[in-house]
Amino acid sequence: MEPFAGRLSAAVAAHGPLCAGIDPSPEALGAFGLADTVDGLRSFASICLEACVDTVAIIKPQVAFFERFGAAGFSVLEDLCRQADDTGVLLIADAKRGDISTTAAAYAAAWVGASAPFSCDALTVTPYLGLAALSPITTSATTSGRGVFVVVASSNPEGRSIQEARGDQGTVEAMLFAEIGSMNAEDARASIGAVIGASRSVDRAMLAAMAGPILVPGFGAQGGDAADISTNFSGLTQPVVVAASRSWLSAGPSVGGLRDRAQQLNQELRAALA
Repeated sequence: MEPFAGRLSAAVAAHGPLCAGIDPSPEALGAFGLADTVDGLRSFASICLEACVDTVAIIKPQVAFFERFGAAGFSVLEDLCRQADDTGVLLIADAKRGDISTTAAAYAAAWVGASAPFSCDALTVTPYLGLAALSPITTSATTSGRGVFVVVASSNPEGRSIQEARGDQGTVEAMLFAEIGSMNAEDARASIGAVIGASRSVDRAMLAAMAGPILVPGFGAQGGDAADISTNFSGLTQPVVVAASRSWLSAGPSVGGLRDRAQQLNQELRAALA
């Protein structure tokens, strides 16, 4: 399989930088006129995916909103992953997994291994047990042509005290960017990227040196706007995808309405990133 970063670049060139967030919260299901049940969850996922085919480069289901339904919710997520793959829509599983040793290997088998039941194209992870501890995940993803997005610089203020803490080699987030860059340099197949909040201003040379794809949450309802995207991420050579959930889902439940909103957001984001 072609490495994830190459597939993502091609998809963004074809459809635009929008990453459509699929967040089936109780409120979102209700806004679609659906019951907060597994059947409602399945209908919601189906509507969202249908709206994205040939319109959106990549989708990002938030795993927690499926997990709250237990095994049945995971079954819906597994189906969504498979259906997205069948239709050619890339999928980031926003699971934020992170552990060490055999546990990380088990997460790798579940999400990014060659026979992973959740057939995603990329997985979000948290690095605060040490980025090297995630090597079972990053290695498995690289081998299978999948990607990993490491949460490095989030928008939420609660994360700043950790991410901006300083050590001998600079801030925690600076060290993570450097480590990711080293991992990508060591293997040309690697597609290790970073999650960076829309409103976070990060040194652009550091982003270029990381040489991995960038996932930008926090756009739209969470406060980030096109000016933030332009200031922080325009002109970068690596693929940048900007996640919008509530600002996209608010156009539902009509498939046509969701498609129109996706095209509007893509136009806005293309201009911001040019």
